[in-house]
Amino acid sequence: MVGSMLRRYAGKIWLITIGGLVARLALLGYQPLWRDEAFTALAVQRPLGPMLDVVRNDSAPPLFYMIERLFAVVSTSPAMLRLFPALVGTAAIPVVAALGRRVAGDKGGVWAAVIGAVAPALLVSSLDARMYMLATTFVLASTLCLLRALERPSLLRWAMYLVMSILAVYTVYFALFAVFAQVITVAVLHRRRVGTVVLVGALGIAALVSLAPWIVAARAQLSHTAGAFWVPRLSISSVFGGLEQFFTGPPVNTWVNGFAVLRVLDLIGDVAGCLVLVALVVNRKRLSTAGRESAAFLGLAVAVGVGVMLLASFYHPLEDGKYLSCVWAPLYPLLGAGLATLRLRLVATGAAVVTAAVAAGTTLAITNPQTQLAVGALERLQSPGDIVAAYPSEYLLVLYYGDRALAQPARALAVNVPWFWGTAVYPPGAVLHALPSPSPTSPVVWYVSQPGDPIPSASGYRVASTRCWTGVCVTMLSPAGAGAAGGVAG
Repeated sequence: MVGSMLRRYAGKIWLITIGGLVARLALLGYQPLWRDEAFTALAVQRPLGPMLDVVRNDSAPPLFYMIERLFAVVSTSPAMLRLFPALVGTAAIPVVAALGRRVAGDKGGVWAAVIGAVAPALLVSSLDARMYMLATTFVLASTLCLLRALERPSLLRWAMYLVMSILAVYTVYFALFAVFAQVITVAVLHRRRVGTVVLVGALGIAALVSLAPWIVAARAQLSHTAGAFWVPRLSISSVFGGLEQFFTGPPVNTWVNGFAVLRVLDLIGDVAGCLVLVALVVNRKRLSTAGRESAAFLGLAVAVGVGVMLLASFYHPLEDGKYLSCVWAPLYPLLGAGLATLRLRLVATGAAVVTAAVAAGTTLAITNPQTQLAVGALERLQSPGDIVAAYPSEYLLVLYYGDRALAQPARALAVNVPWFWGTAVYPPGAVLHALPSPSPTSPVVWYVSQPGDPIPSASGYRVASTRCWTGVCVTMLSPAGAGAAGGVAG
């Protein structure tokens, strides 16, 4: 009986979804946290009111933090912080399958489910205690609701589309680009259905207007648009690097062990993914008329959304894989449909294996800084009165991983700390603009940074020792006139 169920479409989708869930649960605590996850952890540990104060002074809507805070009541361990994104990422698998099925039938749905389970960007995002996987899932769900409402209109279906759209924009502002792209796509592909075009436009405006109360409360975020930003200016290399993340997930830092191997895997994944999309275009006649219409809708929606974000990046840089993720999400079902159109099952299986290999390489290599190891060493070596300072790239992680004796006196060392380093969650007096003038009896300075971060200008101090782990280094700075001291060199 079980074998018969697994041969059916629903059974296959359930099996793939459960497999995706198991993989995500197994990897929950494997990677150390990175800086933005530490921001999440520090924010959701606060009471609701202070947490919302942090969020409204940062850069995102509140929905993800409000739900994540419920998980943080149980624990703020990396695994618990990532549990919610992992569950949401698992929920995206059958939604991707449903969209793929609309394009290429049952076979397309099954292959799309496989892509939803193993696509590197989706898997890594599911293991990240941030809001991007939630936004991706809501955009996928809103796309499915819209297609169903266009096919067979009803009050419930239009209401579901509006709800999914509102939830998406309350998770990530960039989901507004996806909603805008949906409206434009309907206007282009269904231009003869004037009433439908007007209705979808009105629902898109309603999703935008729904943000008004939050924008009023979070008006401090508006000042960020005029300041410096960490995303680089638009260029050929930045465009390629951003769009490449659709196939391979977030970029890997050069200090990661096995960087060259991971980079080769990424390039192979790029080629395989592009060829699968090309195969879908070449083999489009194998799709039904309804399938071709669904494929055109998904493709145009992604092209419009990504295109508008690229155009906006000329004014203010936005072209980054995390920000693009909720806009390009409807392209994943087309990858599954592309695999379904391949005549040779071996070729389709090989492409899926390549995708899974890229995902495995990215998730099994330690790609986040091992700050917990650096902090553990500091807790053993720090003496009372020592100065613990961190470059802003590591400061929040020191607060998260350090015990009270280490974290409470720790400071972010920088002349100026832009908001995007997570300053909204900094405790009072967190920034140390310069090291104090030393004397032979001054305490040592323990400086925590990532490879490539600047060593502080410290006249009168000397580098006594340095020890590095993956993505993080601890430098011991002693007053120049002091005697030799034990350090962390290793």
